[in-house]
Amino acid sequence: FPYTTLFRSVLRFHDHVNSIDESTKFEVEVENNGKLAFLDTVVSHTDNSYYPDISTRVKPTDKGSFYNFKSFIPDNYKRNLIYCLIYRLYRIASSYQIFHQDLTMLRKKFLKNGFPGHLYDCVVSKFLDSQYSTKDNPVIVPKRKIIIVLPFLGPISYYVRRKTIRLITRFYPSVSPKVIFKRGLRINNLFSYKDTLPLKCHSGVVYKVQCESCGPSAVYIGKTKNTLHERFYGPNGHLHPSSKNSALLEHLGRNINSSCEFNCDNAVILDRCSNDYKLRFMESIYLKFEKQTLNTQERSIPLHIV
Repeated sequence: FPYTTLFRSVLRFHDHVNSIDESTKFEVEVENNGKLAFLDTVVSHTDNSYYPDISTRVKPTDKGSFYNFKSFIPDNYKRNLIYCLIYRLYRIASSYQIFHQDLTMLRKKFLKNGFPGHLYDCVVSKFLDSQYSTKDNPVIVPKRKIIIVLPFLGPISYYVRRKTIRLITRFYPSVSPKVIFKRGLRINNLFSYKDTLPLKCHSGVVYKVQCESCGPSAVYIGKTKNTLHERFYGPNGHLHPSSKNSALLEHLGRNINSSCEFNCDNAVILDRCSNDYKLRFMESIYLKFEKQTLNTQERSIPLHIV
């Protein structure tokens, strides 16, 4: 992000960096009305100073909407939201005047979402005190910190937290307890809002399949990084007619007059992993310790187990 008052210097620098590598090209973006948007900031050109003014960028599509103050969430969620946005304005603003203007705009947004003004002012005061006030830290004996997580159930949660901390500090003075609330039951906890993936579409798995007629006496264990359907019915799959060295087809060939068959939908997933190298280790472990009769190899990779 070069900044200069001479536009011809920018053009000369632009031609230079574009001549370094033919596969990499840069573009020039010129300020509009003395302003230039860059990431989450707005860089403003000033005539009175060599250095530009930097403020927080607000996108044109921003509606100024946060969760409403009456939302059923812990109060510290609401205070922390104000605090983190104030900290962001503070880090970006290049002057206290810009910081004050951004704070005023942010206050209007929170008032629009039902936040009381005194809460916003209190958080601003707390933030400024943390940045500029100095406190003497007395030497104290460090206490063991413990964290207790409880579901948020409304006003009664604050009562439970107060009583819990009071009891712990009374009987265990060497402990510093901290109670954290988490959101309670949500809609997505009541039912799954995503469709269940069919068994034949699972990939990166170690599986076990047995003959529908012979049962546990004809079991095969394998692995695939592709989908189970492709492993069974795709080219070179277990049940593809053109497959060679297929243990399942050999079993069906030996019992051609019986009702033997293998069904991909009845396969059992033993383990899963997205890495093919780890899948080979998993398959070798299951081949060693699981009961199987149709596998022609003892392992996919040496285990070096005594």
